[in-house]
Amino acid sequence: MKTGNIVVIGGANLEYIITGDTEIIPGAKNSVTMEELYGGSGLNYTLRLLATGEAVYPVLFVGHDYAGYRIQSAVTAALGVDNSKIRTFIEESTFLISGVDTPKSTIIVEGSRRTILSHDKNEKNLFRTFVCDRLKQTESVTAVIIGHIHNDKPTIAKSEEDLSTLFAIRYFRDKNVLIYANFGASQLSHGFSFWKPYLPLIDILQLNIYEIKTFFHETKETYPTLQSIVEKLQQLQISAIITLDKFGAIGILKNHYDTLFLARPVELGDKFVDSTGAGDAFCAGMVSALNGKKQFSATDFKEAMEFSRSWAVYACMSYGGANRCPNAETIETFHREIVRGNEVLRYEGERIKDIYALIDVTMELHEI
Repeated sequence: MKTGNIVVIGGANLEYIITGDTEIIPGAKNSVTMEELYGGSGLNYTLRLLATGEAVYPVLFVGHDYAGYRIQSAVTAALGVDNSKIRTFIEESTFLISGVDTPKSTIIVEGSRRTILSHDKNEKNLFRTFVCDRLKQTESVTAVIIGHIHNDKPTIAKSEEDLSTLFAIRYFRDKNVLIYANFGASQLSHGFSFWKPYLPLIDILQLNIYEIKTFFHETKETYPTLQSIVEKLQQLQISAIITLDKFGAIGILKNHYDTLFLARPVELGDKFVDSTGAGDAFCAGMVSALNGKKQFSATDFKEAMEFSRSWAVYACMSYGGANRCPNAETIETFHREIVRGNEVLRYEGERIKDIYALIDVTMELHEI
């Protein structure tokens, strides 16, 4: 049974997926198919959670324009719970931000290659005040997901008070709310030294292997090892999910730093279409599985990772970040099908150092 409401804060954009029947040749006329989809971390979490029946307050960076109205309609259509408060929150005009041009992107798909053309001309910090106003309208919140907030890039958010991310963390830290952060490039560009005092306020930090190595990279010429990153997480007393692209994901749990949780990859074969949004699906699955708990056991964490991996794998069977989101029954059935023999492995003690070293070498070989 679903309990508590989830706040999602992040980006949203309209995506145009262009797929060529053959290799696309620049300067020539090409026969392609085009599909209009939705993307952006905040929208990806929102649509996936709503599809499974979670109650979600989406606080998204969308404007009063064609793309914004399309996104608002998509979120409204995805509502799967009879919650008048949330329905009003989504359907009212204040869902959209005056003065914002909703970001758009065109994704050219050629086999396994993706070429992404992004369009975001917003240069004013209009999101910080919007977040403050919208959060005042939420109630009975048990978890918050903070995704990529483009407006938090240093050229726009020039001080601590300008950062929507930092405001949201501070807002929820004393409310006994699970804070799950999946930062994007704009937030990470402020650097580890800036975020270091605030990271302990986060319950779970999710980044991919490249992002976390770059983020914790300070003065050394070489990137930090996973072992040294785990030691920093231990100092900060936070948990982390590190996604490894085609190699799965690892989990590091607060107060269990001598334990490594390893989610092995699941082979989809011909069913694999596109990995876009798989990390966002994993994040949404974790928050749904933990159900807003601030304190959870190693078993809770392991089972949440198994469930979340099923969300991520399912996302790889269609184009886009939030296309064809499964309902609760569909994802439960899919999870039961793939979890057999694919449970999250738990390693303890000194042997995990060898696994960290192996992952480091593997990532270097694949230029991650």
